[in-house]
Amino acid sequence: MNEVFFNIEKWLTSQKFANGEKLPAVKDLAEKFKASEHEVETALSELVYEGYLERDHKCNDRVYRTPVYTYWGTLTGTHSITKEAKKRGQNPGVEILNWELVDAWSSIQERLKLDAEDKVQIMERLRTVDDFPVAIETSYFPAKLYPGITKDMFTETGSSQSSFKVMEDKFGLISDRATDEVTLTCLEEREAKFLQVPVGTAVLLRFRITWDPDDIPIKASRAVWKFHAGYEMTLHK
Repeated sequence: MNEVFFNIEKWLTSQKFANGEKLPAVKDLAEKFKASEHEVETALSELVYEGYLERDHKCNDRVYRTPVYTYWGTLTGTHSITKEAKKRGQNPGVEILNWELVDAWSSIQERLKLDAEDKVQIMERLRTVDDFPVAIETSYFPAKLYPGITKDMFTETGSSQSSFKVMEDKFGLISDRATDEVTLTCLEEREAKFLQVPVGTAVLLRFRITWDPDDIPIKASRAVWKFHAGYEMTLHK
């Protein structure tokens, strides 16, 4: 990180920039900070990786801006929105966007160890915190493990809206471990509208398989998140 990085970082944090506000051109920043354009470009790239800035990819020129939306923060532990909201003293909310029973398709058959004739109950929910949209979660429940499942079970307030709590209290299914696949994706128009961000905004995409103590997969889920994912690991033997 060059000296220009620190100078621009101090400038950014001392100003009140609006979300998505464009920075002056690289040439103008070079004049402002008495540096070469290459040094400014290097500093701006580092600031992108540090989370201060992002590129406006709709522009062909070298255009940088502040992030267009505010992250909720970092979600740690089990990545439970309900638990994290309660810990922060905030109110978690939920809206069911889609509820349908479908035949298990090939990839979900493989992931949930289902047979071709099995069915899957799909539930898509918009998750909010103090009315701020933070995620869209799509859950895949093997129908044979959830007899009598209804969407009303997942619309309660507070901790009762947690799918893990419903799975345990209503169906006796204990979540023992989970495997996550996490990558980046750019939002399509429908999801961007629900999350109140521009189309094409980059977000985290997580696909999770949840297993019971007998190592049976009891749920799969896909989620797009407006927050950072935090993980903790042990570094000693």
